[in-house]
Amino acid sequence: MIGMVLGDVENMSNTQVKIQRGMTRLLTAWRESVAGREQRLGWKVGFSMPADQQRLNLPSAMVGYLSRERSLASGQQYRASAASNLLVEPEVAILIGRDVPARAGADRAKAAIAAYTAALEMVDTTRSVNDDIEEILAGNMFHEAVVLADQRLPPNAFSREQLGLTLCVNGNEVRTLEQQRVPENFASLICTVADILAAHGEQLQSGDWIITGAAAKPVPIHAGDNVTLDMGFLGKLSLIIC
Repeated sequence: MIGMVLGDVENMSNTQVKIQRGMTRLLTAWRESVAGREQRLGWKVGFSMPADQQRLNLPSAMVGYLSRERSLASGQQYRASAASNLLVEPEVAILIGRDVPARAGADRAKAAIAAYTAALEMVDTTRSVNDDIEEILAGNMFHEAVVLADQRLPPNAFSREQLGLTLCVNGNEVRTLEQQRVPENFASLICTVADILAAHGEQLQSGDWIITGAAAKPVPIHAGDNVTLDMGFLGKLSLIIC
């Protein structure tokens, strides 16, 4: 039993080192390629499900970045690389309306929400690195692009219980909402993002978007596919893969 406990502590320490290194590499790339060119869009949440955190021995969800140069408008075409292995994830996106420092607390985090909308994230799993969290973070958690719906829902109008989701590929329904994947408390998630950024010398700012994690299992997509997402009061969007 003692050996198991000591092993767990050692593993957690090793994981923390890998997270630190991965976030340092991720934010160095962000500062050079996004912030340095004024392409800041916001942040993405990964590993938000408890099962994923337990599998990788993570203390919380993880954070990656979004950039304007990898943001697509609804209806736009996306040219996929022949070597890519793309998946799409339907997500709830949150617009932050005021700066959120570390240890802001739930009330302040909730008050920072300015709007909600629907989002699609594309990830490229050819960059898979066998659950090495340092490399996953350094590679921005496989992020390829994001599409945000045009609709903006006021924060007091959001209801997880009334949220709907229909994801179609080439007119065929492939996913519906998995409600357990949508956070019950977005304030807690916002605090996690703010705390992680602050721990690495950055801040969650007014105007940042956060995509909050897949609200249904990711779906493989290929050149020639037409993807549509309807999230009811959060809006609709589409994307053509070419």
